[in-house]
Amino acid sequence: MVCMYCRREIQEEDRRYYSRQAGMKGHYHWQCFVDACHHANRVGAKEIETIAVSTGVYDYSSSGFDGKSD
Repeated sequence: MVCMYCRREIQEEDRRYYSRQAGMKGHYHWQCFVDACHHANRVGAKEIETIAVSTGVYDYSSSGFDGKSD
């Protein structure tokens, strides 16, 4: 079987995972699945932010966020 993320063969001794998540269904090396989830969450969060800002749902000027970290 082939990993959906890295497209390499999953060996018998490899730690593996079968995902049933929509859009991520298939076999993965465990670390590839973790990496794929991190990537999907970053992309999803960026899309949500972009939509919120472009529709006016989120306004930087009234959020109290000045872009600086404490």
